[in-house]
Amino acid sequence: MAPPEDGAVGFIGAGRVGQALSRAFARAGIAVTAVASRSRGSAEAFAAQIPACRVFDQPQAVLDSANTIFLSVPDDAVASVAASLRWRPGMAAVHCSGASELSVLAAVRAAGAQVGSFHPLLMFADPEVAAAALPGCAIALEAEGPLLHRLEAMVSAIGAQTLRVPPGARAAYHAASHYGAAFLCVLLAEGMKIFDAAGMSGDLPRKALLSLARGTLDTLEHNDPARAMAGVYARGDSGTAARHLLALEGVSPEIAALYRTLALRSVALAQEAKRIDRESADSLRKLLQANENRGAA
Repeated sequence: MAPPEDGAVGFIGAGRVGQALSRAFARAGIAVTAVASRSRGSAEAFAAQIPACRVFDQPQAVLDSANTIFLSVPDDAVASVAASLRWRPGMAAVHCSGASELSVLAAVRAAGAQVGSFHPLLMFADPEVAAAALPGCAIALEAEGPLLHRLEAMVSAIGAQTLRVPPGARAAYHAASHYGAAFLCVLLAEGMKIFDAAGMSGDLPRKALLSLARGTLDTLEHNDPARAMAGVYARGDSGTAARHLLALEGVSPEIAALYRTLALRSVALAQEAKRIDRESADSLRKLLQANENRGAA
């Protein structure tokens, strides 16, 4: 087999992350030459969107067709997949896990190859939607030397932004990212439950919450969270807060408990921004904690 062309990229793993990244790379002129997956069907669907990409049944064949190998496999499989392959100097293995440190690629480094991580801060429910959204998003990188420069160039080529993650900080970085993605979904789901309990079901309440969330995100583009926050706790409105608590206790103690946790953080944020004074903050905390103790009784 002919040696791989300089800069060629291969993928081991043909799931949603691999499909989205490969499409974005190919559209940016980065050669994606090979893919292997446990599912032949997934690999063929992957390659169908990428001109000149070959499908292999054995992951080792991908290493003979590309110099930079993206391991877009489940997080728990990264270390075992990497250790099962024969690496050589001049190659690079790049995992796509948000929380895994580069230590999971120890076998690659021991073979003299470079190691790195490439993790987009993006939801990957649909590969094509994600590929279209990659321009403009942040991509968390960790690598050293030439590989770091190569990955930064790839980020730039697809129109994204580089976010460097310090060694040892990946789990904290990944946890933080949940507040802008998965946990946001949880909060909207909670809001929908409350609407439903109040007799407001259907598509319109959902769209109302989504519109409200978009407006909040737009405001956050130009303000820090403490200044952007509006509502009961930014005003120090303890009377309305008490009515919220009474209503939510009638819906569900669990829903009320989450509300109290978020409300207490809201009080701290409002006080930090000097939106409310200490007296108002203490009054709100007393109300929220009294209800917390009553709910636990």
